[in-house]
Amino acid sequence: MNKIIWSQFKVRVPAKWVLAGEHAVLRGAYAVALPYFDVGLTLGFEPNWGEELHIEPLAVRTFMLDLLHSIQIFWESKGGVFSNPMGTLQIQSDIPMAAGLGSSAALCVALTRWMVSSKMLALVNLTEFATELEHRFHGKSSGMDVAVIAAGEPISFGMERGVQSIGVKRLPKFSLHDTGLRSRTSDCVLKVEKFREQIPVEGQRLDQEMSTASEWAQEGLIRYDRGEEEEGLKLIQKAMKQAGECFYAWDLVPADAKKMEKELLHQGALAVKMTGAGGGGMLVALWGKSE
Repeated sequence: MNKIIWSQFKVRVPAKWVLAGEHAVLRGAYAVALPYFDVGLTLGFEPNWGEELHIEPLAVRTFMLDLLHSIQIFWESKGGVFSNPMGTLQIQSDIPMAAGLGSSAALCVALTRWMVSSKMLALVNLTEFATELEHRFHGKSSGMDVAVIAAGEPISFGMERGVQSIGVKRLPKFSLHDTGLRSRTSDCVLKVEKFREQIPVEGQRLDQEMSTASEWAQEGLIRYDRGEEEEGLKLIQKAMKQAGECFYAWDLVPADAKKMEKELLHQGALAVKMTGAGGGGMLVALWGKSE
């Protein structure tokens, strides 16, 4: 086994947002997700031999120790000897929590990259390991949030086929707007599951609608990137409208979010939808070329 080397380390990872595919991705559909570099999370470690591990801010100490214990169990299960890091571990994040921007996934990706730098996880897939850590936040995570944050570029994601780069460099104008409302991802997932149990035929139809929205969204991004801007915008607009209708059918759009959506459309947005699990968090708006 590789020897653990706790050396100076610092990394910053972005937040994420989802253009289409939420919820349906858990049942075989694929989603289109993008990194959001306006906010992010920074993890830094400064070794100081002979001292215990100091974690800043103090509010995250208990949880970070719990995550490190999970890593220790994994490492020892592989026959390694875990040596506790000594020094200062600092977490700084401006990603709003429970807003659909992947705050927990960002922490898991940053923590896993730290472990990779220590030579601990050289033989482990970064995305898979970070997803295992994220299960501690949301139960069974799809892995999509971890995948797009780790990739740092627009991707399509499916639980079976994994991550595929969309390969675009130019994006239309999107803007994200905080509704000020917060909701647990697990609660929203449970709400959709109950909907599917009560109305299975409609549940299957909505999954297919969301899957089709993802196809349109990806094709729209590709067309926009290669210079077919008008056609690309129309496809993305169509995708967002259909994905948004799924959120409405699942009853995941609170009244205040509906009001904000109408205001953005009145201001000239081509389309507006919730991004993430729903129930609150962020709205994403698409704007035309002249906006």
